[in-house]
Amino acid sequence: MTELTGKQLGLTAVRCRLLLPKEVASFLRVSERWVHHHMDNKTFPVRWFLFGDRNRGVDSADLDDWLSTIVRNPGNATLPLRAIRKIQNEEVPSM
Repeated sequence: MTELTGKQLGLTAVRCRLLLPKEVASFLRVSERWVHHHMDNKTFPVRWFLFGDRNRGVDSADLDDWLSTIVRNPGNATLPLRAIRKIQNEEVPSM
């Protein structure tokens, strides 16, 4: 599988363009509140910048790089928890 890029997902921004939280939320299909919440808690997975008094922005290149790290190749996705528990229960010998 090839590397996933923002352009393939419909990101119309040019690399190294500053994206506002509203644009990031729209692109990631999450709420703008979610983006602000994770920026406030420092758990947002992409580096962001402050500009002006209260404005924040994300570099589109950083967002693109982050997206390329979360690609799953066929066959290496994690199993659902239910399937893991079933396998663990089958491995325990019953008496």
